[in-house]
Amino acid sequence: MAVVRRALNRGGWPAACAWGVATVVVLRVVLGLLMGVAWRVASPYMDADRAIQLDGGLSAYATVPGQLLLGVWPRYDAINHLTLARLDYLSVPEGHTVYYPLFIVLTRLCAAVAGGDYLAGGLIVSTLAACAAFACLHRLADHHYGPQAARWAVVALACYPTAVFLIAPYTESLFLALTLGAFSAAYARRWWLAGLLGCLASLTRGPGMLTAAALAWMAWNQWKGELRGLLGWSGVSVCAGLVLPVLGGLGFMAWRSWHGLAPISDVLARRSGLVLTNPISGLWAAIVQWARVRDLHTSLDLGSAVVFIALAVSMAVRPRWRRPEWLIYVGAHLILLLSKETFAASSLQSLSRYVLSLFPAFIVAGDWLEGRGPRARLAYLAVSGAVLTMLSVLYALWVFIG
Repeated sequence: MAVVRRALNRGGWPAACAWGVATVVVLRVVLGLLMGVAWRVASPYMDADRAIQLDGGLSAYATVPGQLLLGVWPRYDAINHLTLARLDYLSVPEGHTVYYPLFIVLTRLCAAVAGGDYLAGGLIVSTLAACAAFACLHRLADHHYGPQAARWAVVALACYPTAVFLIAPYTESLFLALTLGAFSAAYARRWWLAGLLGCLASLTRGPGMLTAAALAWMAWNQWKGELRGLLGWSGVSVCAGLVLPVLGGLGFMAWRSWHGLAPISDVLARRSGLVLTNPISGLWAAIVQWARVRDLHTSLDLGSAVVFIALAVSMAVRPRWRRPEWLIYVGAHLILLLSKETFAASSLQSLSRYVLSLFPAFIVAGDWLEGRGPRARLAYLAVSGAVLTMLSVLYALWVFIG
């Protein structure tokens, strides 16, 4: 404990790593116990099929410790990720093949270390990635706004209502960690590393390709006064940093085509009736759907859209928060997330989970919280933490929250 306190007080990467590890430990212990107890109490009244077998050989844990520690995590998309890790893209239903491969591959590797337990493998990946994500978030916020804002940025993300997905067998924490790493490397002018991390991010989730647009602005801002320097090796390095994030996602699409798999857009259209549109039409369709059904996950998705649009506007109008590369990143992601209409599901389905990757908004929230008084901070912790707890328990009970 003394070592952790010293690390927290030193600043820099030691403090960032200490905050990252401590935050993930607290989330996993507190949420895991609450979810495990809730499942243990409610499982006798749940669908027997869910209590016995999850999907294609991914069995639930029969022992009480197994249920408390592990059995509450494989739900919905997590099951698809684990099934892909256990099998392969050519041996699963077509709808499963839309998931990008990096999380799947890492889960398979960690499962080999964990004695063939794919759930344990997925949890190892998400836990380590979450530690890295919180550490990188802290470091980036510290660089721009100081240590106090950095701590509150970590708290803002950790207490966000859907933060449970950061430690579940989902891609959120891995994608966030790699994206933050790419930005950090670009700020340090380490463009090969930025490109490599951006490439890995786009192999985790397709929207990782959008990172290239923000990195392009950063490259221009760094080199606009010394363009001649780009004629040598530095130019090759910068080009790699901008091209590799796009090549990662395109490479997966090419691999799919090579193996006879349908384009992802066609699979999504058949699976949920998804079509691309403009963000205004997509948002309006989501509002109409919400007014018709008003269920939990549709409300979460629409509410998240409103909150993050407001945060993006705040970033644009307030000079302290107006960083073009952040606005490009957040704006591009929001445009993509809103530019969808579906007829078999909510048009904004899972947006409440996807916004976890919009790290500039959480840095801005941390800076705002740092300037508030104790009452405002306590109110955020109480309200957001309570919603996070409720949604985590509902997730364990097979209620779809994102």
